[in-house]
Amino acid sequence: MQNYNVNELVASIQASSAPVVLFGASDYGELALYALRKRGVDVQYFCDSNKQKQGTRYFGVPVIPPQKLKECPANVHVFISSNSFTSIMPQLDGIGVSNYYNCLPLFNETDFSLENHSIQLPQIKRRIALHANAYLRLQDNIIGDHLNLAAMDVVVTEACSLKCIDCSNLMQYYLKPKNSDMDELSTALDQLMAVVDRVGEVRVLGGEPFMNKKVHVAINKLASFDQIDSIVVYTNGTIVPKDENLECLRNDRVLLSITNYGALSRNHDHLVELLESEGIAFKTEPPEGWTDSGRIKYRERSPEDLADMFSKCCVRDVMTVLNGKLYRCPFSANGTNLGAIPFDPTDEINLIAEQGDTSSLRQEVVELFHGKKFLTACTYCNGRDFRTPAVTPGVQTKMPLPLEKIFS
Repeated sequence: MQNYNVNELVASIQASSAPVVLFGASDYGELALYALRKRGVDVQYFCDSNKQKQGTRYFGVPVIPPQKLKECPANVHVFISSNSFTSIMPQLDGIGVSNYYNCLPLFNETDFSLENHSIQLPQIKRRIALHANAYLRLQDNIIGDHLNLAAMDVVVTEACSLKCIDCSNLMQYYLKPKNSDMDELSTALDQLMAVVDRVGEVRVLGGEPFMNKKVHVAINKLASFDQIDSIVVYTNGTIVPKDENLECLRNDRVLLSITNYGALSRNHDHLVELLESEGIAFKTEPPEGWTDSGRIKYRERSPEDLADMFSKCCVRDVMTVLNGKLYRCPFSANGTNLGAIPFDPTDEINLIAEQGDTSSLRQEVVELFHGKKFLTACTYCNGRDFRTPAVTPGVQTKMPLPLEKIFS
């Protein structure tokens, strides 16, 4: 991916009349389209791997599938208006596109406050920060003596107020879900943050995090670490937090992210009204982009296929803390926690067992983050990339899915 000076690149595009494509018909695409149009650059197409978007128009611009890029001139310029760099870049390389860029310089040099957008300004700033964090994942996250993580999930409960049959975090398999032990979680976070220099974003989730009445303990604990840039709490709009679980959301680094499932999110409107009246930062969005990634099933794959699948996975760099252990991805975390996939000691770190041994723990985190070509869990996952079939979000199951141990 090429670095660039915004003014110089724009001048080059305009001088050559090279076509411009935005890969990602999403919020980032909206922002990139605005930034380019403000500079007099016309965008010919959006490109998107989501088949539901292909053949439509996004902000008046046609959306094409990736393979259509083969029909574009060789000097086409593609801006990746998405955070899924590890999925999109291999597609562009395979098609033969050489001029492609991240949108960070473009975003950083654009004043989005001058006009109204479908996204509120605080959320624009957060999205730009997330784009920067995603770009960080592409680079060696050990810079000199520094260990930086772009994103990390902190699971505070296995329980959920919904039972989505296609939950990619595998909540639909838990028969007797439990809340995370807050003392254990606090110790695990102390251990991890003692060796990590920066985390771009921590995502507090479950399940439904407000099923744990002590979730405020985890949120306040995370807010005590200066090296964490932002904390996003994910909720499905079924529970309205109160008392300490509401107070902890007032921190400037905390954002409540609501997924609105319509009638299923029975307290959505009440929650939004409360947050607005209390001046608490939040965003609310419908569920989008669900893929068939919520089934634990053994799949025969070669090491080469597993490595290819892992390299393109959209959560390959999202570390997960669950029950005192650190995992490389949420599927690995929950699949192992459920006892549904084989235990692999190289795929997890027991943070509780490592108390006090920071030098050894730091090296273990480095090896987990940088030394894996694929995980044991990949053999049991359907993948989470542009090739994974889409599914309807939020479809409910009355009972937890049956879980069989599929290994001896």
